[in-house]
Amino acid sequence: MSPTTRQDAEEGFALAEILVAFAILALVCLAMLRAFAGSVETLQAVSAGEARMDLAERLLARSRATLHLAPGRQEGVADGLRWWTAVEALENERSPSPADGTPRLMRLRIGVGPLAPDGAQPPASLLTTLVFITPPDA
Repeated sequence: MSPTTRQDAEEGFALAEILVAFAILALVCLAMLRAFAGSVETLQAVSAGEARMDLAERLLARSRATLHLAPGRQEGVADGLRWWTAVEALENERSPSPADGTPRLMRLRIGVGPLAPDGAQPPASLLTTLVFITPPDA
C-alpha cells in the first residue's frame, strides 16, 4: 500500500467522524429545543394560574369588605377572565334559625376561568371560605 492511499483513507475517515459529530449535535439541539418549548408552555400555564388566583383574591377581599353580604350569585368579566361568586347560608336542619340581628355563618365560593362562549359551563370553584355576616337590621 502506498503512503498516499493510506492518507486518502484517513482523510475519508475524518470526514465520517465530522458527519457523525454533526448528527449527534443535531440530536442534542433538538432535545434542548423540545425542553425549552416545554418550559415556555409551563411558564404560560403558571402565569395564567397566577392571574386567575390574583383575581379570585381581589374578589374575596371585595366580598369581605362588603358590610351586608347577601346570599346569591354574581357573575362578571374582569382582566379578560370570567368570574363568579356565590354566597350560601350554612344552616343545619337540627339547629334553630338564628335570632334577628345575630351574625350568620355563610359559605363564600369564588370561581375564575378563561372567557368562554355563551352557554358554556362556568369555571370551577377556585376559592371557598366561611364568613360571618351581620344582617342589615342589626
